[in-house]
Amino acid sequence: MTLRLFARRLIIAAACLLAIVAVAGIVRTAAVLRAEAAPLVVAPVSPKQVSADLSAELDRTDSLAADLAALGERTATLSGALSAAGDQMSADSMTASQLRADLALASDRLTTVRAQLAAAQARLARLVAAASAASVTTAPAAAGSGGEHEGGGDD
Repeated sequence: MTLRLFARRLIIAAACLLAIVAVAGIVRTAAVLRAEAAPLVVAPVSPKQVSADLSAELDRTDSLAADLAALGERTATLSGALSAAGDQMSADSMTASQLRADLALASDRLTTVRAQLAAAQARLARLVAAASAASVTTAPAAAGSGGEHEGGGDD
């Protein structure tokens, strides 16, 4: 029975070893097939090319830093201009308020002057009417007395 047990264990170990060898062969074959299906077309980058690319990127970084500094200066200038424009708008707003007040005062004065002018024109019209009425009443009296005086000398 020990011989049988030993033989069975030997067969199982051999089968396991055969399965492991078969799996390793399948994996190796798959790797070869995969390598053939996707060959390395692009050559690896040389250290000189990496150095040149690094140098180009550093130059680009310096250029961008200079552009960024110039942009910062422009932003500061525009910020100052906007601040000055805001101050000017505040001053203009105060001036406009003052001008509105002056215009309202001038408009009130104009209304007063127009009312005074209308009153003066009404008085003038009354004076002209009174003067013309007085001249009408004085003119016939002067005409009648002058005619008698002239007619009296002809007799």
